[in-house]
Amino acid sequence: MLQIFKEPLLHFAVLGIGLFVLYRVVTGDAPSVADEIVVDAPRIAMLAEQFERSWLRPPTATELDGLVESYVRDEVLYREGLALGLDRDDPVIRSRVRLKMEVIGDGPESEIAEADLQAWLDAHPDRYAAPARYDVQQVFFDPDKHAAPHETALAFALRDLQREPEGDVGALGDPTLLPAVLSDVTEKDVASQFGDEFAAALKQAPRDQWFGPVTSAYGEHLLRVGECEPAKAAVLADVRDAVESDVRYARDQAARDALYTRLRARYAVRIERPETDAFGAALAAEPR
Repeated sequence: MLQIFKEPLLHFAVLGIGLFVLYRVVTGDAPSVADEIVVDAPRIAMLAEQFERSWLRPPTATELDGLVESYVRDEVLYREGLALGLDRDDPVIRSRVRLKMEVIGDGPESEIAEADLQAWLDAHPDRYAAPARYDVQQVFFDPDKHAAPHETALAFALRDLQREPEGDVGALGDPTLLPAVLSDVTEKDVASQFGDEFAAALKQAPRDQWFGPVTSAYGEHLLRVGECEPAKAAVLADVRDAVESDVRYARDQAARDALYTRLRARYAVRIERPETDAFGAALAAEPR
Protein backbone atom coordinates (compact mmCIF):
# COMPACT_ATOMS: atom_id res chain seq x y z
CA MET A 1 0.00 0.00 0.00
CA LEU A 2 2.82 2.39 0.87
CA GLN A 3 4.35 1.64 -2.52
CA ILE A 4 1.31 3.21 -4.26
CA PHE A 5 1.86 6.55 -2.49
CA LYS A 6 5.41 6.59 -3.83
CA GLU A 7 4.29 6.43 -7.50
CA PRO A 8 5.24 9.60 -9.48
CA LEU A 9 2.06 9.40 -11.58
CA LEU A 10 -0.05 9.62 -8.44
CA HIS A 11 1.87 12.69 -7.30
CA PHE A 12 1.28 14.35 -10.68
CA ALA A 13 -2.44 13.56 -10.63
CA VAL A 14 -2.89 14.92 -7.09
CA LEU A 15 -0.98 18.07 -7.97
CA GLY A 16 -3.11 18.62 -11.08
CA ILE A 17 -6.37 18.14 -9.18
CA GLY A 18 -5.18 20.54 -6.48
CA LEU A 19 -4.35 23.26 -9.00
CA PHE A 20 -7.73 22.86 -10.70
CA VAL A 21 -9.60 23.10 -7.38
CA LEU A 22 -7.55 26.14 -6.36
CA TYR A 23 -8.33 27.88 -9.67
CA ARG A 24 -12.06 27.25 -9.27
CA VAL A 25 -12.01 28.55 -5.69
CA VAL A 26 -10.15 31.71 -6.65
CA THR A 27 -11.99 32.54 -9.88
CA GLY A 28 -15.35 30.89 -9.30
CA ASP A 29 -17.50 31.38 -12.41
CA ALA A 30 -16.06 34.84 -13.18
CA PRO A 31 -15.81 35.59 -16.88
CA SER A 32 -12.47 35.92 -18.57
CA VAL A 33 -11.01 39.37 -19.13
CA ALA A 34 -12.02 39.18 -22.79
CA ASP A 35 -15.67 38.60 -21.76
CA GLU A 36 -15.74 41.32 -19.10
CA ILE A 37 -17.67 44.53 -19.69
CA VAL A 38 -16.60 47.39 -17.43
CA VAL A 39 -18.88 50.41 -17.07
CA ASP A 40 -16.65 52.73 -15.08
CA ALA A 41 -17.35 56.14 -13.57
CA PRO A 42 -16.15 58.18 -16.60
CA ARG A 43 -18.38 56.11 -18.87
CA ILE A 44 -21.41 56.66 -16.62
CA ALA A 45 -20.64 60.38 -16.49
CA MET A 46 -20.51 60.49 -20.30
CA LEU A 47 -23.87 58.70 -20.56
CA ALA A 48 -25.39 61.19 -18.11
CA GLU A 49 -23.90 64.13 -20.04
CA GLN A 50 -25.30 62.85 -23.34
CA PHE A 51 -28.75 62.50 -21.72
CA GLU A 52 -28.57 66.04 -20.33
CA ARG A 53 -27.61 67.51 -23.70
CA SER A 54 -30.62 65.84 -25.30
CA TRP A 55 -33.22 66.47 -22.59
CA LEU A 56 -31.80 69.64 -20.97
CA ARG A 57 -31.88 68.05 -17.51
CA PRO A 58 -29.86 65.41 -15.66
CA PRO A 59 -31.21 61.84 -15.65
CA THR A 60 -32.97 60.40 -12.62
CA ALA A 61 -31.41 57.42 -10.85
CA THR A 62 -33.80 55.08 -12.67
CA GLU A 63 -33.04 56.68 -16.01
CA LEU A 64 -29.31 56.44 -15.36
CA ASP A 65 -29.67 52.73 -14.56
CA GLY A 66 -31.50 52.36 -17.85
CA LEU A 67 -28.72 54.18 -19.71
CA VAL A 68 -26.11 51.88 -18.19
CA GLU A 69 -28.13 48.78 -19.04
CA SER A 70 -28.63 50.04 -22.59
CA TYR A 71 -24.88 50.56 -22.92
CA VAL A 72 -24.22 47.02 -21.65
CA ARG A 73 -26.80 45.64 -24.10
CA ASP A 74 -25.14 47.47 -27.00
CA GLU A 75 -21.71 46.24 -25.94
CA VAL A 76 -22.84 42.63 -25.63
CA LEU A 77 -24.50 42.63 -29.05
CA TYR A 78 -21.55 44.48 -30.59
CA ARG A 79 -19.01 41.98 -29.29
CA GLU A 80 -21.13 39.03 -30.35
CA GLY A 81 -21.52 40.57 -33.78
CA LEU A 82 -17.76 40.93 -34.08
CA ALA A 83 -17.34 37.31 -32.99
CA LEU A 84 -19.67 36.23 -35.78
CA GLY A 85 -17.81 38.39 -38.29
CA LEU A 86 -20.82 40.59 -39.03
CA ASP A 87 -18.50 43.58 -39.48
CA ARG A 88 -16.81 42.07 -42.49
CA ASP A 89 -17.61 43.36 -45.98
CA ASP A 90 -19.92 46.05 -44.57
CA PRO A 91 -19.03 49.33 -46.35
CA VAL A 92 -20.62 51.50 -43.65
CA ILE A 93 -18.62 49.89 -40.83
CA ARG A 94 -15.44 49.92 -42.93
CA SER A 95 -15.91 53.63 -43.62
CA ARG A 96 -16.49 54.51 -39.96
CA VAL A 97 -13.44 52.52 -38.84
CA ARG A 98 -11.34 54.16 -41.56
CA LEU A 99 -12.46 57.64 -40.50
CA LYS A 100 -11.69 56.89 -36.85
CA MET A 101 -8.25 55.61 -37.83
CA GLU A 102 -7.57 58.81 -39.75
CA VAL A 103 -8.69 60.91 -36.77
CA ILE A 104 -6.32 58.95 -34.53
CA GLY A 105 -3.54 59.65 -37.00
CA ASP A 106 -4.25 63.38 -37.11
CA GLY A 107 -3.00 64.01 -33.59
CA PRO A 108 -3.67 67.21 -31.66
CA GLU A 109 -4.04 70.46 -33.57
CA SER A 110 -0.95 72.62 -33.57
CA GLU A 111 -0.64 76.37 -33.81
CA ILE A 112 -0.03 77.79 -37.27
CA ALA A 113 2.60 80.48 -37.50
CA GLU A 114 1.77 83.81 -39.11
CA ALA A 115 4.52 83.24 -41.66
CA ASP A 116 2.92 79.94 -42.71
CA LEU A 117 -0.43 81.65 -43.27
CA GLN A 118 1.17 84.38 -45.35
CA ALA A 119 3.15 81.82 -47.36
CA TRP A 120 -0.07 79.92 -48.12
CA LEU A 121 -1.82 83.13 -49.21
CA ASP A 122 1.13 84.05 -51.42
CA ALA A 123 1.01 80.61 -53.05
CA HIS A 124 -2.77 80.77 -53.70
CA PRO A 125 -3.59 84.46 -54.30
CA ASP A 126 -6.45 83.88 -56.75
CA ARG A 127 -8.34 81.76 -54.24
CA TYR A 128 -8.85 84.69 -51.87
CA ALA A 129 -8.72 87.72 -54.16
CA ALA A 130 -11.86 89.82 -54.49
CA PRO A 131 -13.04 89.30 -58.10
CA ALA A 132 -13.60 92.13 -60.53
CA ARG A 133 -17.17 93.38 -60.73
CA TYR A 134 -18.87 94.65 -63.88
CA ASP A 135 -21.87 96.52 -65.23
CA VAL A 136 -23.02 94.71 -68.38
CA GLN A 137 -25.53 95.57 -71.12
CA GLN A 138 -26.43 93.05 -73.78
CA VAL A 139 -28.54 92.91 -76.95
CA PHE A 140 -29.65 89.43 -77.97
CA PHE A 141 -29.91 87.98 -81.48
CA ASP A 142 -31.73 84.67 -81.90
CA PRO A 143 -30.49 82.82 -85.02
CA ASP A 144 -33.71 80.78 -85.19
CA LYS A 145 -35.79 83.91 -85.82
CA HIS A 146 -33.92 85.03 -88.91
CA ALA A 147 -34.65 83.37 -92.26
CA ALA A 148 -31.55 84.91 -93.80
CA PRO A 149 -28.14 85.03 -92.09
CA HIS A 150 -28.50 87.40 -89.17
CA GLU A 151 -25.04 88.89 -89.41
CA THR A 152 -26.45 91.81 -91.38
CA ALA A 153 -28.95 92.78 -88.68
CA LEU A 154 -26.31 92.34 -86.02
CA ALA A 155 -23.80 94.46 -87.94
CA PHE A 156 -26.31 97.28 -88.46
CA ALA A 157 -27.22 97.22 -84.76
CA LEU A 158 -23.56 97.32 -83.74
CA ARG A 159 -22.91 100.28 -86.05
CA ASP A 160 -25.82 102.21 -84.58
CA LEU A 161 -24.81 101.48 -81.00
CA GLN A 162 -21.20 102.51 -81.62
CA ARG A 163 -22.44 105.83 -83.03
CA GLU A 164 -24.80 106.42 -80.11
CA PRO A 165 -23.66 104.29 -77.12
CA GLU A 166 -26.36 105.75 -74.90
CA GLY A 167 -29.12 105.24 -77.49
CA ASP A 168 -32.27 103.22 -76.93
CA VAL A 169 -31.46 99.52 -77.26
CA GLY A 170 -35.03 98.34 -76.73
CA ALA A 171 -35.78 98.31 -80.45
CA LEU A 172 -32.64 96.32 -81.30
CA GLY A 173 -32.16 92.61 -81.28
CA ASP A 174 -34.76 89.93 -80.57
CA PRO A 175 -37.17 89.61 -77.62
CA THR A 176 -35.81 87.45 -74.78
CA LEU A 177 -36.33 86.77 -71.10
CA LEU A 178 -32.60 87.23 -70.55
CA PRO A 179 -31.74 90.36 -68.56
CA ALA A 180 -30.69 93.28 -70.73
CA VAL A 181 -28.67 94.85 -67.88
CA LEU A 182 -26.59 93.22 -65.16
CA SER A 183 -25.23 95.54 -62.49
CA ASP A 184 -22.30 94.95 -60.15
CA VAL A 185 -21.81 91.31 -61.17
CA THR A 186 -18.77 89.03 -61.18
CA GLU A 187 -17.59 86.82 -64.00
CA LYS A 188 -19.00 83.86 -62.08
CA ASP A 189 -22.40 85.55 -61.82
CA VAL A 190 -22.48 86.14 -65.56
CA ALA A 191 -21.34 82.58 -66.35
CA SER A 192 -24.22 81.17 -64.31
CA GLN A 193 -26.72 82.92 -66.63
CA PHE A 194 -25.00 83.08 -70.02
CA GLY A 195 -22.27 80.42 -69.93
CA ASP A 196 -18.49 80.38 -69.59
CA GLU A 197 -17.69 81.56 -73.13
CA PHE A 198 -19.85 84.64 -72.71
CA ALA A 199 -18.38 85.43 -69.27
CA ALA A 200 -14.81 85.00 -70.50
CA ALA A 201 -15.32 87.96 -72.88
CA LEU A 202 -15.65 90.35 -69.95
CA LYS A 203 -11.92 90.45 -69.20
CA GLN A 204 -10.89 91.45 -72.72
CA ALA A 205 -13.90 93.68 -73.41
CA PRO A 206 -13.19 97.34 -74.35
CA ARG A 207 -14.57 99.45 -71.56
CA ASP A 208 -17.81 101.36 -72.15
CA GLN A 209 -17.91 100.48 -75.85
CA TRP A 210 -20.34 98.25 -77.71
CA PHE A 211 -18.69 95.24 -79.36
CA GLY A 212 -19.55 91.74 -80.54
CA PRO A 213 -20.83 89.35 -81.44
CA VAL A 214 -20.29 87.24 -78.33
CA THR A 215 -21.71 83.72 -78.31
CA SER A 216 -23.71 82.27 -75.43
CA ALA A 217 -25.72 79.11 -74.94
CA TYR A 218 -28.76 80.97 -76.35
CA GLY A 219 -27.40 82.75 -79.39
CA GLU A 220 -25.29 85.81 -80.08
CA HIS A 221 -25.05 89.14 -78.29
CA LEU A 222 -23.71 92.63 -78.56
CA LEU A 223 -22.12 93.76 -75.30
CA ARG A 224 -21.18 96.90 -73.49
CA VAL A 225 -19.08 96.38 -70.38
CA GLY A 226 -18.28 98.91 -67.72
CA GLU A 227 -15.91 97.99 -64.91
CA CYS A 228 -17.56 98.72 -61.61
CA GLU A 229 -14.70 97.55 -59.41
CA PRO A 230 -11.36 95.97 -60.40
CA ALA A 231 -10.07 92.73 -58.94
CA LYS A 232 -8.27 93.23 -55.64
CA ALA A 233 -5.60 91.06 -54.08
CA ALA A 234 -6.46 89.74 -50.64
CA VAL A 235 -4.76 90.95 -47.46
CA LEU A 236 -4.17 88.30 -44.79
CA ALA A 237 -5.96 90.31 -42.13
CA ASP A 238 -9.15 90.25 -44.23
CA VAL A 239 -9.12 86.52 -45.08
CA ARG A 240 -7.27 85.06 -42.12
CA ASP A 241 -10.03 82.65 -41.06
CA ALA A 242 -10.41 81.20 -44.54
CA VAL A 243 -6.64 80.84 -45.00
CA GLU A 244 -6.19 79.19 -41.60
CA SER A 245 -9.03 76.75 -42.34
CA ASP A 246 -7.45 75.79 -45.67
CA VAL A 247 -3.99 75.39 -44.13
CA ARG A 248 -5.36 73.12 -41.41
CA TYR A 249 -7.23 71.04 -43.98
CA ALA A 250 -4.11 70.70 -46.15
CA ARG A 251 -2.01 69.66 -43.15
CA ASP A 252 -4.61 67.16 -41.99
CA GLN A 253 -4.78 65.66 -45.46
CA ALA A 254 -0.98 65.45 -45.64
CA ALA A 255 -0.89 63.74 -42.23
CA ARG A 256 -3.52 61.23 -43.34
CA ASP A 257 -1.62 60.49 -46.53
CA ALA A 258 1.61 60.02 -44.55
CA LEU A 259 -0.16 57.70 -42.09
CA TYR A 260 -1.57 55.63 -44.93
CA THR A 261 1.81 55.43 -46.67
CA ARG A 262 3.43 54.24 -43.44
CA LEU A 263 0.75 51.64 -42.74
CA ARG A 264 0.52 50.56 -46.37
CA ALA A 265 4.17 49.57 -46.28
CA ARG A 266 3.32 46.82 -43.76
CA TYR A 267 1.19 44.91 -46.23
CA ALA A 268 1.91 42.89 -49.30
CA VAL A 269 -0.94 43.60 -51.69
CA ARG A 270 -1.85 41.23 -54.49
CA ILE A 271 -4.42 42.49 -56.99
CA GLU A 272 -6.02 39.81 -59.08
CA ARG A 273 -7.78 41.61 -61.90
CA PRO A 274 -10.54 39.75 -63.74
CA GLU A 275 -10.03 38.78 -67.34
CA THR A 276 -11.54 41.39 -69.64
CA ASP A 277 -13.93 39.01 -71.39
CA ALA A 278 -15.10 37.39 -68.17
CA PHE A 279 -15.55 40.77 -66.49
CA GLY A 280 -17.61 42.11 -69.38
CA ALA A 281 -19.77 39.01 -69.40
CA ALA A 282 -20.38 39.31 -65.66
CA LEU A 283 -21.44 42.95 -66.05
CA ALA A 284 -23.75 42.06 -68.94
CA ALA A 285 -25.39 39.38 -66.79
CA GLU A 286 -26.17 41.85 -63.97
CA PRO A 287 -29.88 42.72 -63.77
CA ARG A 288 -30.68 46.30 -64.75
